[in-house]
Amino acid sequence: MKTFRRLLIAIVAIFLIGALLLVGWATINAQEPTERAIMVLQENDVQQTDGQLVFRPTFPTNKGLIYYPGGLVEPEAYAVTVQGIADAGYLVVVPKMPLNLAFMGINRADGIRAEFPEIDSWVIGGHSLGGAMAAEYAKNNVADLNGLIMFASYPANNEEFVNFPIPILTIIGSNDPGAPQQEAFYEAVRDSARRFIIEGGNHRQYADYRFQNNDGIPTISVMEQQNQIITTTTQFLDSLE
Repeated sequence: MKTFRRLLIAIVAIFLIGALLLVGWATINAQEPTERAIMVLQENDVQQTDGQLVFRPTFPTNKGLIYYPGGLVEPEAYAVTVQGIADAGYLVVVPKMPLNLAFMGINRADGIRAEFPEIDSWVIGGHSLGGAMAAEYAKNNVADLNGLIMFASYPANNEEFVNFPIPILTIIGSNDPGAPQQEAFYEAVRDSARRFIIEGGNHRQYADYRFQNNDGIPTISVMEQQNQIITTTTQFLDSLE
């Protein structure tokens, strides 16, 4: 009995130490928004809570986008892009993920959809890790969604999205090191997907934060890249029923 108790205590201790290390690592490496993103938050009527950011269009709408942030990127960093989408007439909600890791909050979209019953047409998407987790959510909730957007992202298993019953948009920066994997995803699902390539775009410039490990060098400005993202995203949303 004593041996079992000691083993149990050791397992719990290892788990707690691992959890503390994960929290410390995620906190140290969190990517905060730049001044450009903070200014957009301050100048617009953005609802900021502990759980999410809500970007509302000028006029009421029945269409919404749920945007999962990239790994370790704080949701505020996406303010410029998602405000541009909201300005085009869409409610956009960016959830704050535990430790800024979307795999720890894959089902956050459930609560968002319940909170806004006036929205009867939802699209989900995300950047990088956030896109991969948005795809997982879409796979398991396809009847409740009207589209999926992959911003510099690809799922764990491309084959699960072949002949997907809702439209897919994938946006790829030509200078993103992950572009080959993103292209492979598009080729696997091209019968139900659309692709847009940002010539000269990289991985980090989908949002406004300072560092992306091993990223490609962009040959266009962050403003130009984000303008293309806003335009392409809103055109896709406009095309959906």
